[in-house]
Amino acid sequence: MEPEIFDVIIIGAGPAGIASAIYAVRKSLKVLILTKTVGGQAANSSEVENYPGFTMITGRDLAKQFRLELLNFENNGLWLKEGVEVTNLSGVCPDFIVETSEGQKYHGKTILIASGRIPKQLSVPGEKELFGRGVATCTTCDAPFYLMKDVAVVGGGNSALDAAFALQKVAKSVTIINIGPNLQGDAILLKNVTSSPKVKVLNNCKILEILGEQAVGGIKVRDNTINQEQIIPVSGVFVEVGWTPSTGFDKLTKKNQKGEIEVDEYGATSAPGIYAAGDVNDIWGEQIVIAAGEGAKAALKLAEYLSKVPDQETVRQPEPRTVLVNINSGAGVVS
Repeated sequence: MEPEIFDVIIIGAGPAGIASAIYAVRKSLKVLILTKTVGGQAANSSEVENYPGFTMITGRDLAKQFRLELLNFENNGLWLKEGVEVTNLSGVCPDFIVETSEGQKYHGKTILIASGRIPKQLSVPGEKELFGRGVATCTTCDAPFYLMKDVAVVGGGNSALDAAFALQKVAKSVTIINIGPNLQGDAILLKNVTSSPKVKVLNNCKILEILGEQAVGGIKVRDNTINQEQIIPVSGVFVEVGWTPSTGFDKLTKKNQKGEIEVDEYGATSAPGIYAAGDVNDIWGEQIVIAAGEGAKAALKLAEYLSKVPDQETVRQPEPRTVLVNINSGAGVVS
């Protein structure tokens, strides 16, 4: 049976959240993970070639390895709640309250935010209307649907390059729409993408509209160097124009101008008892291995912090509780 109050509630189960959970459990803490999916954005990477222990592994397979690692602790103080969205964080240490989209409330002595980032939108006509009908943000999920079809990738950084690299393996053609003068990203990835005969790069171009009624049929773009518009027939548009931190539920910690949670070198935030790790914080370096390291370090510091909290027992009015079961045992049951 789950505890009335967890030692730490981890929000998110990407590399940072998973690493922090492992280290927290090994410190004999009672850990609850709340997440939409296991793997985070790492699961959407087509190929990962810079994670220790793997010469090359797909993002989806890496997420499976993450899950297997969690299973090692299913009977040792770890609870996992998947398919939920955290909507609000309130309270103070040692009694924080985390609310989910299901209307459930969970209590934790400390919080570790590892909610990552969410993709930015283009905010052009047709994007919202045709999302899921040709407009996509997950290449790993949707690339197979575009076998021998013409597609476009909007963006000019590593995310766009990664998407284009995955798509050129299945699509008939890939057109990269980049608003900047040059593509920016990992040198090897950049070379692999631009050397493909299937890939065409349009720099200094802005997408104006995504065309189609029932499904995507094309895009309207403008070449800013000559101020000329053109329509490019495509069946799919992959939006890769950057990310914004997923912190809408958090009103307790201090953020920078980008919306990232400000932390110290240990991942501690401005709110005592709340830590943040991975892409959601303001530490430079959005990489899988960096996120995992931050998660491990934050968990160790969090455990040390908990050991110095004087009175960890709190008196609260009884309220409806959700009974959780351990990983792979089934869904939570409302009591």
